[in-house]
Amino acid sequence: MDCWKCGKQISDGLVKIGFRAACIHCGIDLHVCKNCRYYAPGKPNDCAVPGTEFIKDRDAFNFCEEYRPKLPPSGSGSILGVVEKKDFGSLFKDEDK
Repeated sequence: MDCWKCGKQISDGLVKIGFRAACIHCGIDLHVCKNCRYYAPGKPNDCAVPGTEFIKDRDAFNFCEEYRPKLPPSGSGSILGVVEKKDFGSLFKDEDK
């Protein structure tokens, strides 16, 4: 995942982001609406998940239980694609050799 503010990579895999987690590069809060995959300006509460609580400051950490880190675009060399291919290939290796 990448930081929503500075754009630098935070982790190269799926990690749980704590409520008060901060970017290791710029120190900005990470558990924020702007860094969530459900952030959708213009929808109710600016969220794609119906019925979420109103969050006043989209740039500050919050305690939303629906938060999921925004994933990088699939064409950007996402680690998810690399890991899946590597694991898939290892299924067919001959372990007796």
